[in-house]
Amino acid sequence: MKKQLFTLLGGTLFASAIYAQQQPVHNQTCNTYGAMEDAFKADPNLKAKYNLVQSQLELEYQSALAMQQQGRPSVASYTIPVVFHIMGPQTIPDQVFIDAIAQVNRDYGRAGSDTGTVYPNFKSIYVDAQMVFALAKKDPNGNCTNGIIHHNADNSYWNQGAGISSYKYSGTGTSRWPTTQYLNVYVVECIYSTSQGINCPTASGTLYLGGYTYLPGSAPGTNADAIVYRTSELNGLSARALSHEMGHWFNLQHTFGNTNSPGMSCGNDNISDTPPTTGVQSMCPASNSNTCATSSGLWNVENFMDYSSCPKNFTQGQVTAIRAAAASSTAGRNNLWSTANLSATGLAPGYTCTPVANFNANKQSVCAGSTVTFSNTSQVGTSGSVNWSFDGGTPATSTSNTTSVTYSTPGTYSVVLTATNPSGSNTTAQTSYITVVQGGAGLLVPFTHDFDSGNLPGINVINGNSGTVAWALNTGTGANGTTQSIFLNNASQSSSAGQIDIFETPIYNFASSTNISLSYYYAYAKKITTQADTFKLQYSTDCGGTWTNVLGFANCNTMAANSGSITSASFSPSAAQWKQVNIASTLLTALNNKPSVKFRFWFKSDKTAGSSNNIFIDQINVSGTVGLNELENKLGLAVYPNPTNASATVDLNTYTNEKVKITVMDVVGRVVEEANTLAVDGTKGSYTVNKNASLAKGIYIINIDVNNQKISKKLIIE
Repeated sequence: MKKQLFTLLGGTLFASAIYAQQQPVHNQTCNTYGAMEDAFKADPNLKAKYNLVQSQLELEYQSALAMQQQGRPSVASYTIPVVFHIMGPQTIPDQVFIDAIAQVNRDYGRAGSDTGTVYPNFKSIYVDAQMVFALAKKDPNGNCTNGIIHHNADNSYWNQGAGISSYKYSGTGTSRWPTTQYLNVYVVECIYSTSQGINCPTASGTLYLGGYTYLPGSAPGTNADAIVYRTSELNGLSARALSHEMGHWFNLQHTFGNTNSPGMSCGNDNISDTPPTTGVQSMCPASNSNTCATSSGLWNVENFMDYSSCPKNFTQGQVTAIRAAAASSTAGRNNLWSTANLSATGLAPGYTCTPVANFNANKQSVCAGSTVTFSNTSQVGTSGSVNWSFDGGTPATSTSNTTSVTYSTPGTYSVVLTATNPSGSNTTAQTSYITVVQGGAGLLVPFTHDFDSGNLPGINVINGNSGTVAWALNTGTGANGTTQSIFLNNASQSSSAGQIDIFETPIYNFASSTNISLSYYYAYAKKITTQADTFKLQYSTDCGGTWTNVLGFANCNTMAANSGSITSASFSPSAAQWKQVNIASTLLTALNNKPSVKFRFWFKSDKTAGSSNNIFIDQINVSGTVGLNELENKLGLAVYPNPTNASATVDLNTYTNEKVKITVMDVVGRVVEEANTLAVDGTKGSYTVNKNASLAKGIYIINIDVNNQKISKKLIIE
C-alpha cells in the first residue's frame, strides 16, 4: 500500500528558479501532518477510515497499472469543476484565477513552454494526464457563476487548526458547494497554526505556509475535503503550487515519501518511475546527482511533487495514480467528472442557469458634479443582458456593462441592476449606495473635534465587515482632563479577527488654505504581546471617494509602547497614557488649496488573534493658513443693504460647532451691538444689524470672528 502522506506546501516551493534563488532555504515544517494527527487524536475512527480508503485506492491503482500494461483503453478525459472561495476583502482580478487554472491545465496536459527542457530520462515518461480543470458555471442552486466567489465578510487569515468549522462554504448543507461536485479551493492571505507556532504575518525571509489539502479519506469531515491556498502563490509559474496541491487531492505523495521535510532522508512514493529521493526545498540540483540507492543515480528533481524550484513534470506512473483516484468512488472523486455533474455545474454543452445580478462602483462617496463608474459583474451564462437604474444620476438608465454616471445634487441615492437571460431575470437594488456631498462647502480652519458636546459632530462611523464593535462616544475619559472622547470598545464587545472600523470627519474646505497641519490625541493598549492590530490615518481630496495614507502602524507596537502597553483587562487610559500625534504640514501638502477634504481614522483588529483591546481618539485639531479675502469668499459673507436707512443683514455659511461672534463698532471704537456665539448647523446664518433702528446715521464697522479668524466690513447708515 502507498505510504500515508499529509501535505503541506512551503511558500517558496514553486516559484521560478530565478525567484527561488532570491529566497532563503529552510527545512519544511509539517503543519498539515500535525493538523491531521490532531484530527486523528480527536476521532480515532477517522484514521481507521483513512487507512481503509488508502488500501482500496492502492488496489484500484494496481488494477489501473495492469490495464495500462494490457493496452486497455480508459476514459479519454476527466473534466473537474473548480470553485475558488476568496476569503476576506481581498482585491484579486478574476483574470488571476483564470490564468492559474490555465497553468494547471498546461501542467497536467504536458503543454508547458518548458516541457522541452525536462531532463531527458523523465521527459520521455511525462505524459498528458488527460485531466481538465474548469471553473464552474453553475452553483449548487442552478444559478449562473464564474466559479470565483468573494466572501468579503470573512477573515482572510486562515487558522489551520480551526477544524471543519472554517470550511463553511464546502461540503453538504445550505449555501455550500458539495465536495463531490466541485473541487473547492479556499484562497487566503496567510495560513497559520497556533499549535505549531506559525503566525501571520511572518517576518521577512522566514518560512510560511503556501497551501495544503487532504489525501482522499483523511479529511475531518466532507466540508474539509478541499484545498486551502495562499493568494501570493497564484501568479505566473507560482500557480504550479496549485498543480502540486491538486496532485495530493488525487492521492499523490511527495516524491520523497510520506513526510513534509525534504532533504532529511531518502524516501519513496512507491511509484516505480519516480526514483527514491531526499527531495529539496527551493533549489534545483542536477538530476543525475541522486545520493539515494538507485541503479541509475537519477532523481526527478523537476517533478511537481517535489519541493524544488524547477517543477516541470509528472511521470506516467503518477498520471496513472491520479486517474485511478479520479475514477474511484471511494472518496467520491468519480462523481465530479460524471455527465450528470458536468451538467449540474454548467460544464456540459447547452447548459442553462438562472442569472445573478451584481455590480460594483469605483466610488461610493463623491462631490456633487462628480462621476462614478459602475461595472456589471452579473452572471448570465452564455448570453444575457443588463438594465441599470441610477437614482439621482445622469444618465438615469443604461444597458451597458460599464457606465459612467454624473451626480449633480447632494443626497443619498440608490442603484438598481436587473440581469436577464433566457432562463429569467434577477434584480439587485442597493439603497443608499451613493452618497453625494457639496464639495467646497466644508469646515474652515482652525477647527477642533473635541467631542465635549456629547455627540459625534458630523462624523461618519463605518463598520467595515459586520462586526459588533463600532466607534462610539465615550463619556468616561478624554485627553487633557476632559471626560469625553471617541473610542472602540473592543475589550467589552469582543472585536472579531480582522474586523475593520472607521470614522470619517466632515468635509474641510481648504480651497484657499495652505500649510495644513493636523494633530490628535490617542490612547491604546494591546491585549496580548503578539497582538498585531493595524491603525491608519488617511485623507481624501474628493469628498471621501478615494483615500491616501498619511501614516500607518502595521502592528501598533509603537502606539501601545507609548501609551497603555499590554494589559488583558479592558483598557481605560490614565491622564499620562493620552499621547498627542502631530502631522506636519510637509506631510499634507497635497491638501493645500483643495476644497473638499476629509480625514479618517482606520483600525483593524488582528487577523489572527482578534479580541483587541480598546483604542481612544480625542481633540482632533486641523490648522492652516487662510487669507482674509479667501476666508470671506469661503464664508459666502454678504452685508446688505449697504448703505441702509434702517437695518442691514449679515449672511454667512458656518458649520457644526464653529464659533462665530459679531461685533458692531462706531468710528471711535465703541461697541454698539454684539452677538456672542452665533451657532449655525451647516446652513446659511443671518444676523440683523440695527434691528430696532436705534443707531444714528454714520459709519460703522462690523467685525466677524469665526474660530478666531477675523473679518471687518464697513456699514453706512444714512
